[in-house]
Order: sequence, then C-alpha cells, then structure tokens
Amino acid sequence: MRVPKIQPCFYQLAQVAGDEIVKFSDGHALSLNTSPGGFLLLMPQPPTRGQVFEMHASLSTEEERAVKLVEACWTRELTFGDAGKVYLVGVTSLFELASLT
Repeated sequence: MRVPKIQPCFYQLAQVAGDEIVKFSDGHALSLNTSPGGFLLLMPQPPTRGQVFEMHASLSTEEERAVKLVEACWTRELTFGDAGKVYLVGVTSLFELASLT
C-alpha cells in the first residue's frame, strides 16, 4: 500500500567514468510517496535503471535521518516548457543503515 508522504531528501549518485575514475554527484529530491518496499522520488537528474544509490531521508523528527541504499527501477522524464526537466524515479529499498542524529 502506497502512502502519500511528501518530504525532502538528499541523495548521492556514483558513476564509473573510466577504468579507475568514479564521479559522484549529489543533490536534493522530493519523496512523493512510500510503500513497504520503496519510494517514488522527484529528482533533478535521472539515475540509470538498476543503479544503486544512497538516499538520506528524515524520520519522525528533523534531527533523525535514515540512510538507505535504493535501486532505481524506472524513470520518467517530466518537461516543463523552457523551465527544464525533472524525473519521477521509482526506487526499491535494499538496505537501511542505523539512524543518524
């Protein structure tokens, strides 16, 4: 069952750019809803399908944060005229680290 829950989150993507080069990019996204197995995110850049990345989400209070490893299952591009593009990204939760305060 999906639960609508809009909240900001932070993410970090890693991409292999050569034999020994890894490029990291990070940013802020919005979690639009949650389910027992994953999230629907609104992101400014698209991960590739199957890409595993780190997501930091708020828990019950602003001070508590969960760090999750998630996998991108699908991506849909949304275009807003000349204003640019954003992406709906469906992710599944793989692993959650202990909460950070």
